[in-house]
Amino acid sequence: MSITVLGLFEHVDELATTVRPLEEMRVTQEDIKLLSVAPYPDGTLYHDRFEFPMWRNALIGGVIGFIAALALAGGTQVLMNLNVGGKPPFSVPPVAVICYEFALLGAVLATFISMLWWCHLPDWNELAYDTEISRSKIGLLVRCRDDETADKVEAVMKSRGAKKIKKGRDDF
Repeated sequence: MSITVLGLFEHVDELATTVRPLEEMRVTQEDIKLLSVAPYPDGTLYHDRFEFPMWRNALIGGVIGFIAALALAGGTQVLMNLNVGGKPPFSVPPVAVICYEFALLGAVLATFISMLWWCHLPDWNELAYDTEISRSKIGLLVRCRDDETADKVEAVMKSRGAKKIKKGRDDF
């Protein structure tokens, strides 16, 4: 089980001087997370390598929706075999409209579900957070492998000007 150390800083400069010593302690970039109300550009303090493949999920959901619509609308017309006036049992225009709607519905649902999945929602566990972050403090969240590393990270944060430090559990 990993231990998380949350340090609260008032200024970005204090936080920026903290990231370098953490990297020297072999804390990887994946184990560092920035919590702030201000949007800092990627690479300002550290490089977040997290990729968010939403377009793939939307594409897969759209294709699944399209196939489901073909099976439902087209399959119903073929199975019922209502031959009206010598027309073929499979009519393209109504099936095309339903395929479009189902493809759109599949893409939207897949995007929504994948967003919930990637954001780990809903999460009923108590995670490392402090209400001071919403009052313009900047939080540096560091995941540590053991207690010894957590103590070292806490010492680095204190020496670099962290106003408040909390330890807890977070699975980011």
